[in-house]
Amino acid sequence: MTLLRDLPLSALRALAAAARTGSLTRAADELGVTPGAVGHQLRQLEDRLGVKLVSREGNGIALTRIAEAALPDIDRGFDALASGLRRLRFERRADTFTIAADPSFSSLWLAPRLDRVRAALGRLDVRIVLSITLDSMLEEGIDLAISYRKSSARDLASADLFTERVIPACAPALIGSRSDRDGAGKLDRLPLLHIDQTMGDDVYPTWGNWFTAAGRQRKNIDHGSRFPLTVLAAQAAISGMGALLASELVLREHFRSGQLIEIAREVPALTIRRRLVWPVDGPKARHAAAVAAALAATAIAEADGPWPTKS
Repeated sequence: MTLLRDLPLSALRALAAAARTGSLTRAADELGVTPGAVGHQLRQLEDRLGVKLVSREGNGIALTRIAEAALPDIDRGFDALASGLRRLRFERRADTFTIAADPSFSSLWLAPRLDRVRAALGRLDVRIVLSITLDSMLEEGIDLAISYRKSSARDLASADLFTERVIPACAPALIGSRSDRDGAGKLDRLPLLHIDQTMGDDVYPTWGNWFTAAGRQRKNIDHGSRFPLTVLAAQAAISGMGALLASELVLREHFRSGQLIEIAREVPALTIRRRLVWPVDGPKARHAAAVAAALAATAIAEADGPWPTKS
């Protein structure tokens, strides 16, 4: 019981990763830590057990005979833990319908329209979480993902929601005349604000994409402040920190209030398609298909309204 109570899970994970990869560096990459941290975990485990577990072998490492004999049991233990966690997750979410979407989209578009999908959910409660990579949907227990990506996996279905314009914007104080507002030349000089590409949305256009589409060149295109969320970058743009390239969906209310203005309109806007993705099979697959259909119908019904249109 004492051994179970003080089970060194982090060190055992380091040992299993080192055994799989044959390298402290590759094990560190797999675990998201430094090679030094992996080495420290292994040394602590050796000190605790009083046995040698790994040895240097050229540029890599090799398990000792004792570690090789124990590794199958350690691997089976981690498999059993993962199975138990999946069971706990499934039981906890049995009455919950989980939607993964980026926070900006969730607050501005999705949350105000959840009443439109109530009938499709039956007795299920909605839970909204941060965006994830589509490859991890099933593992994370996500019932519907709203993403810029379109999965090619056979166990996932997808449908288009709408196409968004991705446009440059800035505070009015940064723009002089009307010609400055519509011309692309202003962006050769303004500071640029950036949105970090996260959670599988690496298809989102960047300033590099915009300048290429505009047929213009600018030095130090990647310089400037960076933000994890579009809503945060928009607040920086409102304060006058620079120009922002972002979805019109997120910026629309700021345009209405006059806090931001669309600029460089002589350059055709970039576009990006937002999609609905859900598992084909599973206990909530039917609900997911119905929710996706309801959200897509809402987007079509609002095609002439204040939000981006489906194309």
